[in-house]
Amino acid sequence: MVQTLASNGANSIWEHSLLDPAQVQSGRRKPNPQDKVHPTKSEFIRAKYQMLAFVHKLPCCDDDGVTTKDLSKQLHSSVRTGSLETCLRLLSLGAQANFFHPEKGTTPLHVAAKAGQILQAELLVIYGADPGAPDINGHTPMDSARQAGHVELAERLVECQYELTDRLAFYLCGRRPDHKNGHYIIPQMADSLDLSELAKAAKKKLQAVSLCS
Repeated sequence: MVQTLASNGANSIWEHSLLDPAQVQSGRRKPNPQDKVHPTKSEFIRAKYQMLAFVHKLPCCDDDGVTTKDLSKQLHSSVRTGSLETCLRLLSLGAQANFFHPEKGTTPLHVAAKAGQILQAELLVIYGADPGAPDINGHTPMDSARQAGHVELAERLVECQYELTDRLAFYLCGRRPDHKNGHYIIPQMADSLDLSELAKAAKKKLQAVSLCS
């Protein structure tokens, strides 16, 4: 997904304020090859991709957020296509990944899932789209993907839905559940894990939470 975005000029979105001299106010610049990885390059990468500090964002036209609603409707329509860069631009401008279309009764992720657009689905999830959100008929994006015959996409959405708990389970007991086969794990601390000092401190905090609850 990232390679597709990069090859289609996504940097012009992520680095908008850096590329537009009229909008440069703080004097922030893109790091040079000679700059140190830490903290210069690492802070820039975090600002660019995580904080979206340099993207161009439009203000709402009024208190009802008309612009955001219009952008979200455009996103809802665009995700059925392979134009990943267009959807990234809409999201960066303020379109809502979990927008529920009042007439269609679906979210953008439902549309992408039904169309088999796996990269669009990945992008929407990164921007906070909920793989378990129901449409007007109670069907999730995973259901939409399966019904349209996009099994691989449906399985990927299941993985996205449980990504946080799966990471926690792997950290605690060194195993991952196979959701495709309905497999779930009740985490138990694995004594054989080679824990760092930070990991040991985190383990104690988790145990303390269990005792308090």
